[in-house]
Amino acid sequence: MRATAATALAFAAMVSGISPGHAGTGASTTYLNVRAAAGGGNAVVGGLAPGDVVEILRCDADGWCLVAGAGQEGWVASRYLTAGPEYPQANPACSWNLNVALPEPRFEATCPPGVEPPPPPPPPGDIACFFTEPSFGGDRTCLDVGDYARLDASEQDVFSSVQLSGEARVRLCTEPDLGGICMDWLASATELDRRLDDAASSVKVYVGYLPPPPPPPPVIHSEGTLSVTRNGRVNLDAGTASAAGADLWWRAVDGGAQVLQVVNGAQLSLGDGSDRSLQACSSESYDETPLRLSDLEGGSVVCIKTNLGRVGRVQVTETGGGIEIAYVTWGEE
Repeated sequence: MRATAATALAFAAMVSGISPGHAGTGASTTYLNVRAAAGGGNAVVGGLAPGDVVEILRCDADGWCLVAGAGQEGWVASRYLTAGPEYPQANPACSWNLNVALPEPRFEATCPPGVEPPPPPPPPGDIACFFTEPSFGGDRTCLDVGDYARLDASEQDVFSSVQLSGEARVRLCTEPDLGGICMDWLASATELDRRLDDAASSVKVYVGYLPPPPPPPPVIHSEGTLSVTRNGRVNLDAGTASAAGADLWWRAVDGGAQVLQVVNGAQLSLGDGSDRSLQACSSESYDETPLRLSDLEGGSVVCIKTNLGRVGRVQVTETGGGIEIAYVTWGEE
C-alpha cells in the first residue's frame, strides 16, 4: 500500500478505505452551519456546536469541506475547523490550519521562527510515512508493510525524515532490490542518516525483527585491466602501466623464469589463489617474495598491498608477447 501527498487516491482508498482526500478528523471552533452543498448560499441541513468532532471526507479549493459526524453529513467552511483529537497538541505558540490545496487535505502546524512544528498523525495501522523535508515537512509518502523493491521515480532520492505508526519498522537502501547501503529505523526520525538522506531507492516496511542489513559494499578506488610488456611496471593506485609510483614489476630472473615482483614497498600474498574479497585479502599475510608466472596459471588471484597501503587483488593472463593484469584496489569510505 502506498499513499502520497501528490496522489489523490492515496490516503483514502489505500489507507483508510474512505473517499479520496480524507484528512482525518476536525473539531468545530464555533456554532457552525452544515449545508447541503459547498457554498454559503446553499440550504442549511444541520449545525455543529463548538468542540463537535467530525470526520473530514473531502475538501474543495474554495475552502469548503464535506464532513460527517454528530449525526449528520454536509458541507462546512474549513476556516471554522481545527485539528481533531488524533493530532498532537502543538506548542501554545503554534496553531493547526487545514490546507485544502493539497490532493490529500490535511492539518498543518504553523509556528513562529525557532519553534519546531509537531508532525501530523500518521494513518492508523502499521505504516511508515516518509517526508521530503526534515522534521516531517514537505510531501508525504505512506507505505504499508511490504517490500518496495524499486520506488517510483518521483519517490527516489527524496526522503529526508520518517514517521512510524503502530508496530512498523523500516529498512531503507540506496539501490533497488534492497541493495547498496541499507539502514533500519525502529522509531520515527526527524532526520535520516546522511548516507540515506535523499538517497533511498528501495524500502522494506516490516514488523518484528530482521537480520542486520548487509555491510555496505567496499569502496573501489581503481579497477580495470592493464596490458604490460616485458620488463614493464604497473601502478595499481593510479591504474596506469608506468614506472612512476609502480607497485608491480614483470621481469625475468636468473634462469629465464618470469616473475611478478613488488617494488616501492608494495607486498603480495598468493594464499590459496581464490578470488577473494576485501575482507579476505585484508586478513592475508604479506611479504615481498616474487611470484613466478607459472604459479599463477589457471586464473589464480593474488592479494596485494600497494605502496600507498591500499588492499587489492590482481589476476594475470599471458598474451602473445605480454601479460594482462586484471585488478581492483579498494579505498576507504
